[in-house]
Amino acid sequence: MRQITLRIGGMSCHHCQQAVRGALADIPGVQVDAVAIGSATLSFDPAKTSVDRLVAAIDEVGYEVLEPVPW
Repeated sequence: MRQITLRIGGMSCHHCQQAVRGALADIPGVQVDAVAIGSATLSFDPAKTSVDRLVAAIDEVGYEVLEPVPW
């Protein structure tokens, strides 16, 4: 498992946190450790998913991973 924290733009409330948490939790091989307004910390299995997939899931629910992304 690899742990990363992603900075996320566009989040402003509890609903935003829940949307991001749900999108990430739906990806096989991902364990969501914490989601706060503006960030998500998670562990993922690189054999099952990629950082690009994590970024895409966040984008799909209407938020943006900000640069620089800590790969």
